[in-house]
Order: sequence, then C-alpha cells, then structure tokens
Amino acid sequence: MRITARYYGFFSTVTKKLFEQLNVAENITVGDLIEMLAGLYGYKFRDLCFIRPLYSERDYINVNVNTLDLNNVKKFPAGLDTPLREGDTVSFGPVGGAA
Repeated sequence: MRITARYYGFFSTVTKKLFEQLNVAENITVGDLIEMLAGLYGYKFRDLCFIRPLYSERDYINVNVNTLDLNNVKKFPAGLDTPLREGDTVSFGPVGGAA
C-alpha cells in the first residue's frame, strides 16, 4: 500500500527531503514505519521521533497521523502499534500553524 511521509524541522535535515511517497506492507504500524525509516536514515531519525519534555515522566512522540497527534490516547489508544491505512499521511516533527 502507499502512504506519504512528511518531514518537518530537523527531520527534513536528516532525510534531506520534505516528503516522500512510500510503498509499505499492508499490516505496517506507526512503530514499524519509524523502524523502517530509521533503517534508511540512521539512528538520528529514531532519536528525533521521541523526546522527553522536562515536565513529563514519559516520552513524547513527534509524529502525527493524518494531522492528528499520535500522543492523543483517545484517538490513538494503540499508540505506536496503530496500524496505517492506504493513503495515510504520517508527519514527523513539530507541526503547527495554518496549512
């Protein structure tokens, strides 16, 4: 199946791209996609996906699926185990402001 990966901030520096179309397995999850892209772009890519704010005891995931924050437990109760679907757009990095 085909999905789009969008890269913002340091992610675009690491990947040297703003976005790319990817052909992935039908049963891929967000976590699987991160590992696949870390294999292509190196450990820095994976490290950028997870940050720990000073005020938090858990990591923050720097990923959005179809403009929705993966950290939203109500929308994504499975977190990194959320399956992706044909045509999904996965954005890496801080996203904000008007589109």
